Amino acid sequence: MTLTSPGTAVRSPRLALALLALPSLLIAIDISVLNVALPRMAADLRPSPAELLWMNDIYGFMVGGTMITMGTVGDRIGRRRLIVACAAVFALASAVAAVASEPWMIIVTRAVMGIAGAAIMPASMALIGQIYPDPKKSVSAMGAYMTCFLTGMAVAPLIGGVLVEHWWWGAVFLMGVPVMVLTVLAAPRVLPEFRATDPGKPDVRSAVLCLASILLVVYALKSIVNSGWTAAAIGAAVAGLALGTVFVRRQNHLEHPLVDLSLLRRPGVARAMWVLLLTALVMGGTSLFSSFYLQSVHGLTPLASALWLLPQMGAMMVAANFGPWLGRKIEPAKIVAACMVLMLAGFVLFAITPDGLAGLLTLVAASVLTTGGIGAAFPFLMNDVMSHAPADRAGSAASFAQTANELGIAMGLVLLGSIGTVVYRARFGTPDGSWVDGLEQATERHDGVLLDQVRHAFTSGFHAAAWTAAAIMALVAVLTVRALRPATAE
Repeated sequence: MTLTSPGTAVRSPRLALALLALPSLLIAIDISVLNVALPRMAADLRPSPAELLWMNDIYGFMVGGTMITMGTVGDRIGRRRLIVACAAVFALASAVAAVASEPWMIIVTRAVMGIAGAAIMPASMALIGQIYPDPKKSVSAMGAYMTCFLTGMAVAPLIGGVLVEHWWWGAVFLMGVPVMVLTVLAAPRVLPEFRATDPGKPDVRSAVLCLASILLVVYALKSIVNSGWTAAAIGAAVAGLALGTVFVRRQNHLEHPLVDLSLLRRPGVARAMWVLLLTALVMGGTSLFSSFYLQSVHGLTPLASALWLLPQMGAMMVAANFGPWLGRKIEPAKIVAACMVLMLAGFVLFAITPDGLAGLLTLVAASVLTTGGIGAAFPFLMNDVMSHAPADRAGSAASFAQTANELGIAMGLVLLGSIGTVVYRARFGTPDGSWVDGLEQATERHDGVLLDQVRHAFTSGFHAAAWTAAAIMALVAVLTVRALRPATAE
C-alpha cells in the first residue's frame, strides 16, 4: 500500500471531501430514521418490548462504544482502507436489514452498521486534515463535512416518512446501499492513504475493555433517563466505570497501547475535549425539555413541533459554514469564545421562557442561538483537537472528540433531566412520577385544572434545568476565553 504523508497534494480535494461527506450524510440519517419506520416494523416483525428497545438503540450504542477503538484501528491499518472496508460492510448489513424477517436480524445488522459507521467517521475527519493541510482550509472543510451530517439529521424524518408511506419499511435501509457502494468504488481513486509507520500489534483485551466500559456507562445513563435510578442502572454504571479504570491503567503500561492517552495531556486536545463534552451535555439535556415544551405545554402535534424547530437546524447549518469563513479574518479563539457567549445567552432565554406565543418565539430564539453557536464553533474545536495530535494519531484524536460528544449528550439527559424532575415534583407536590405521568393522568381524566398544574410544574423544571445549563455554559465561556488558542499558533 502506498503511504501518503500529511501535506501531500491530492488531485481533487473538493471531490475527496464530497466523497468523505456523502457517507456521513447516510450515517446521520440512519441515527434517527428508524424512529419513523419502527411502528411498521413492529407491526410486521412483532418484537417483544425488549427487542423493540434494542432495535431502536443498538445503532447508537455501537457507534458510541466502538468509535475510540475504530479510530485507532484506522490509524494502524490505513484510514482509506478502513473506510472502504466498512463502507462495504455497511452496504451488506443494510441490504440484509431490508429483508429481515425476525427482530434479532434487525438488532444484529443495526449493530454491524453502528460499528461500521463508528469506523468511517473518525477516519474521514482525520483524512480531511490530510487533504487540507492549511489550518484555515481544514476548518472550512470540517464545516462542510458537518453541514452534510446535520443535513442528514434534519431530513431523516422526511425521507423515512416518504419511503415508508410509498414502499415498505425496508426501503429506509436500502437507500444506504448505493451510497456505500459508490464509496467503495471511488475511494481508492480519489482519497489519499495514511497509516502509522510503527503501530505495533493490536491489543484485543483493550478493545474489549473499551467497548464494555462505554456500553455499560451509556446503557446506565439511558436507563436512568427512562426508568430512574434503579439498581440495575447503578450497577451498570459502577461496572462500566470500573472497567474503564482497568482500561486506562492497561493503556499506561502497554508499549503499543490501543489508545494513546497522552493525547489528552496535550493542552489543545484537553481543553477542546472539555468544551466539546460540556457543550454536548447542555445541548443534549435542554433538547429533551424543548420537545416536551412544544408538545406538552403548547399542545402542538409532532409535525408542528418539528416545524417550530426547523430554524435551529437552519441556524446550525449556516453557522457551520459561516464560522470557518469568518475564521479567515478573525482569530479562531475569539470566534469560539464569542460562540460560547452566544450559547450562554441562548440558555438564559430558555430559563426565562414564558407561556403563550411569546414562549414559542423565545424558545425558537434560544434554540437558534445555542445551535448556531455550537455549529460555528464545532469545526474549530475539532480542528484544534486533531491539529494538536501527531499525524499518525489524528484518527484516534477524532474518535476521542466524537465519543466525548456522545457521552456528553447522555450525561446531559441524566443531569438536567434529573434536576428538572426534582423541581417538577416539588412544584407539583408529588414524591414520585414525572411530567409524562402527570400529563397522561390529566388527559385521561379530562381535567383541565390538573393539566394546567402539570404544565406549570414542568415549565418550572425546564427553567431550573436551563439555569443549570447556563451556569455550565458560563464556565465553558470562561474556559474558552482564558485557555483556547487558535490551531494556527502551532
